[in-house]
Amino acid sequence: MGQKANLDISEKLDITCRRGDSFELTLNIKDSASVALPLATDNYAFFFQVKSVSKVRTSNPSISPSRRTLIAGSTLAESPTKGENVEKDAESPVFAFEDKDDLGNVTLKATADATSRLPVGRYTYDLQYQVDVSGFAKTTTILRGNFVVKEDISTAV
Repeated sequence: MGQKANLDISEKLDITCRRGDSFELTLNIKDSASVALPLATDNYAFFFQVKSVSKVRTSNPSISPSRRTLIAGSTLAESPTKGENVEKDAESPVFAFEDKDDLGNVTLKATADATSRLPVGRYTYDLQYQVDVSGFAKTTTILRGNFVVKEDISTAV
C-alpha cells in the first residue's frame, strides 16, 4: 500500500531584480478550487525572506550543515529553522506587502532606495502567508526559489 501525503503546495519561482530599481510583484492567490482568497476580510499576513546559504566545513563529509544569513525581508523577525545558525540580521525591512484585496490580490513592493542597499549576488527566498482559521494560525509557504540581485550602474536622481 504505497500512499503518500504531500502537503507542500509551494511553487518554485526564480526572481531576478536589479539593485537600485523599484521592485513590484503582484500575486493572485486562489484556493485548490480556483476561488480567490479574501485576503483583506480574513486579515491574511504575509512574510517574505531572502537568505544567503553558505556551507559549513565539518570533519564528517556526509554532513553538510549550512548557515543562513537574512539578507532582506518584509520583517526583521527571523524565521527560525531547526539546526541553523544565523550570522546576522538584515539592516532594515526592504520589502512590504501592499494592496491586499478580497479578489486574492497582494503586491510585494520595495523602493529603489531600499533595493540599492541589497548586496549583489544569488540567494534563496520563500514567501508565506498566515491566517487564523478557528483559532489556529495556519501558515503556508506559497512561493520559493532563487533570488538574484544584479548590479546596476545608474542611480535615481
